[in-house]
Amino acid sequence: MKQGNDVFDDIEGLTLLEAKKVYSERVIELFTNPRNLGALENADAYTYMSGICGDTVGMFVGLENGRIGRIGFVTNGCGPTIACSSALTCMAEGRLVEEAMALTSQDLIAFLGGLPIEHTHCADLAVNTLRGALEKLEIGKAAAS
Repeated sequence: MKQGNDVFDDIEGLTLLEAKKVYSERVIELFTNPRNLGALENADAYTYMSGICGDTVGMFVGLENGRIGRIGFVTNGCGPTIACSSALTCMAEGRLVEEAMALTSQDLIAFLGGLPIEHTHCADLAVNTLRGALEKLEIGKAAAS
């Protein structure tokens, strides 16, 4: 039997081998190395939502010159929820609010190279949470007018 961390390295390797049978390389990459992870200080808008599986996602948006210049997320969710949230922040960054609002779960799933049907709700949760934060921007803009 191996000593120390070697046992854990073997388990991690086996887990990734199994994951590669089910998930695309992009899903695995964004789960193991998520982009834009963390709450934004001084966000222009943010919201939290919970999904049907009990995962919760928070999305934070900061505008710069009318575009999404800063974006972040937090979650207590599973690997696919982390990957979906991370990917969506990458897709939304630099876009106009209206363009980001138009992103769909199907766009996200395509960007990720697919998701197993039992995890498509993770894409729905990420998209709905981003839209919720963006709607707060729109409500704030309307109230200021």
